[in-house]
Formats: sequence, C-alpha cells, structure tokens
Amino acid sequence: MPSFVKNLVHWNIQKVQMPIQPPDDLCEICGIKPKFVEGEVKHPYCSRSCARNGGQGPSLSACALHSCRATGKPAFMGFCSEKHARDGVRAGQVKACDSCQIQPRSAASSLCIGCERHSRSGPRMKELALDSQAFKTLRDHFTGSWSSREAASLSVEKVYEITASRDVRTRHDTYRTSHPVSEQIRVYHSSQCICDLGTKGPVLCDFRSCGICNIIKSSFKTLAFGVACNNGRFGDGIYSYRNSSLADHFSTSCTTSPYRVMIACDVVIEPGQSPGGSQLSPNEESIFVTSADAIIPRYVVMYVKH
Repeated sequence: MPSFVKNLVHWNIQKVQMPIQPPDDLCEICGIKPKFVEGEVKHPYCSRSCARNGGQGPSLSACALHSCRATGKPAFMGFCSEKHARDGVRAGQVKACDSCQIQPRSAASSLCIGCERHSRSGPRMKELALDSQAFKTLRDHFTGSWSSREAASLSVEKVYEITASRDVRTRHDTYRTSHPVSEQIRVYHSSQCICDLGTKGPVLCDFRSCGICNIIKSSFKTLAFGVACNNGRFGDGIYSYRNSSLADHFSTSCTTSPYRVMIACDVVIEPGQSPGGSQLSPNEESIFVTSADAIIPRYVVMYVKH
C-alpha cells in the first residue's frame, strides 16, 4: 500500500508539472488531446487507448492517398500526414474544409479539425456561392445602396459569410434585448486591409495594422493598430454607413490584392437617440455607436471598381 500511494503521489506531481502543449501538437491518432509527455519524452499518443489503436493491428488501414502505403491516421482524416491530406484535397479525393479550403473536412463537420477547433474561440468564414440567394441578396443591397455614378461599374467578386463566436453573438443579442425600442439595420464599415484576404481563401492575418482582419477577429473590440475606437464628429466610437459608397472612402487595399474590401454589419440603433449612444447623421448617413456590442460583422465583401 505505501508503494501504491507513493506511486500515485508521484503520478499526480508529474501530471501537475506536465508542460502545456501547443494547440497544434495533438495526438497522432485522435487529433483531439495533446500528446502525452513523460519526463523529457514526448509520445505520439495522448493515452494508452490511442497507443493501442495506433499499434499494428487489423483495424489499421493504408493512407487514403492513392499509391501511398503508409498507415492512415485519424488526426489527418485517414491520411498518413498533413501533406498527404492536402494532396488528397487537391486531387479531389475528399472535400475541402469550408473555411481554409486546404485540409479535408472532419467526419462530423464541414470544417477541418484545425478550423473547427479555432472556430470555438474565434470567427468562422465561409465563401458564398455566386449563384446562391444569400450572395445575390447582399450584392443587390451593396450596389443598391451605392449612391454615386460608380454603382454601374461595381463588381462584387466574392462574399464571405462571418459566423461570430458564441460569446460575441450572446453579447450582441443581450445588447439588442436591453434596448427594446431599437431596430437593427444593415450598414457597411471599411478600413485598411494590408493582407491578401480573399486571394487565398478566408484567411485572416495577424498584422496589427490590418483594420479589416482585426475587426473581424475581435468583432469591433479592436480596430487597426489596436485602437479601441474611431474619432469623428460624435466623438470616440464606431462609425459605419448605410451608404456603401461612403464607407468605400475608408477602404484601402494592399497592392498585391485585386480587391477592395468592406464589411457588411448589423447594427442596433434607436431613433432620436443622442450622440452619446447610437446616432443617425442625416447629412452623412453615418451610424455612430459607442459600444462594440451594438454592431456585429456579418459578411466580408470583396469588390472591384472598373
């Protein structure tokens, strides 16, 4: 018994001192839990169960990529490695993740394991099909709200639907219900986009100066260069426009991207409210809110002006 207690205490101490694994350093079999670390040795599995499943046994199958005879792994959706998983997507053997368009989908989702894990704490983006009703509706609203003569020369090339994290959606819904006489309207917001967003799929960058990506990731909690708000005629807050052509004045794209970028948002306003809260400016058709919970990104519009 003393020996058992000593071993149990030793195991608990070792468990407490186990270093935290990076999120991408997952078990090669289940792809969910981090790899088990024993002293200075890192095992390829997270547990004895996965170690048994990863052994040489009848349940194993070859890599899903044609002509590869290596052992397939659940962490890579039946492929033997991340590279062969990407190759399988490019070859059309499996459907691509709706978000990254690079890795294969997981068994119970339209996302790959990595994007599915990321979506639990951050936004998820999905490109709308050009012939879908959602794309056509947003395109018509975007071009219809454009007040200048340039509207006829506009071309909406891509639209990405944004699914905010559960916390963001909850905060926005709470804000809306706490303002019972309010209404929610569609507005547009733009900022500088210094990355190639949209040219390689819905991939958000980590540049601090990229306003578009910072807004999408933080849901207006953080703008370009890490600032928390804009400064305008009504003071510090978040400014958006019902008129997409006015929002376009603030759009700046990098030279390597063929697109201009704008975010279509839903914002909660209250008619007649003072500039201290939500305020409609008839002259500039701008919407001003002081709380990021009042506005939520819904779509990313990639467009060109011919």
